[in-house]
Amino acid sequence: MNAIASERQRKLQQLTFAENQLLTRDLPRDTVLKSLFIRLSGSVVTTFASGTPVADAQSTMDNIISRIDVIVNGNRTVKNVRPHLLHMQQLLATQIQGERKASAAAAAATGNNPTADGGFTYGTTTQISTVAETVYLPFENIMCAEGQESTWLNLKGVSSAEIRFTCAAFAQLLGFGNTAPVVFSSSTFVIDITTNEAQNVPPEVYFSDWRQTTKELTFSAQTSESVVDLNRGNLLQGVMFFTKSGAAGSSTTATGKLASNLVLNAIKLILNGNAIIKSTSFLELQAENRNRWGVSAAYASNVSRMDGVAYLDLLVKGRLSSALDVRPSKADQIQLLLDTRSSSDVSYTNPVSVTLMTNEIVTPRE
Repeated sequence: MNAIASERQRKLQQLTFAENQLLTRDLPRDTVLKSLFIRLSGSVVTTFASGTPVADAQSTMDNIISRIDVIVNGNRTVKNVRPHLLHMQQLLATQIQGERKASAAAAAATGNNPTADGGFTYGTTTQISTVAETVYLPFENIMCAEGQESTWLNLKGVSSAEIRFTCAAFAQLLGFGNTAPVVFSSSTFVIDITTNEAQNVPPEVYFSDWRQTTKELTFSAQTSESVVDLNRGNLLQGVMFFTKSGAAGSSTTATGKLASNLVLNAIKLILNGNAIIKSTSFLELQAENRNRWGVSAAYASNVSRMDGVAYLDLLVKGRLSSALDVRPSKADQIQLLLDTRSSSDVSYTNPVSVTLMTNEIVTPRE
């Protein structure tokens, strides 16, 4: 019988969301993965005797699943990402945001399938909030135009491969500063994982890893050319920024620590201490993203889904082969120099946050 060359999919065993727990699921080790589709769905009862709960502005999944990791052979990190940045990556790469729906009513939405786009929604006390949200976790490199298939994840013959979800408390669904005494109960939230595979690829075929890792920085005051060391040893494809203000918020609103386009000003990428690879500003970079990637993220009530997000791309016309070589023979160090804005532009009542997602290409070592 000839090998089946068509794209194949399968559902992994469902996970039940659990507050403040690390959930894991083994990935199949008889295949080559192109991507995973991860869907959070279900409902939860919210009860509050007083106050006005208002949800955080980010997605439900990003608030209660703080991190998603893909680990191979126990120590090979392929992905270490946040759901919100996966949403934004998909928006840049495809001009379409993934599923993000929520509703609140006396009963859960039929089939746990809300029909209103948006993040988590509170109803009145004892009502049920229903959520359905999907993120696309690609191993094929959707942030390039040439060479996407060179980063498929070959799991044939590895000793272990798993995906891990770092879960937070339901309380994280409240906007920063909001103090409504909400009790969350009777949760039916589950996580479904669907694979996208190329099973016909032989086990001896080598691919590069599209390694994505995140780290969060905080700043308590205006700074000039704050130095951030980036990973050295591979090929650097780009860096995604996600910035939030340090505003205090209010007990009846969700106005604290919102995504902000005014945290960062100048951004420079410096190789070996003196070679300027990129020099721009956050607002210029974000405008460039909209133009070059064709993103339409319109403002509604002065808010856009692109708020706080900008991507520093290092590829020439999307060619993966043009990623910046920062291996030891070529680079002693690779650094970002970041300027944060003054307190007249952004609040430092609490530290502002800058989350970086670094895209690297790890070439195979035979």
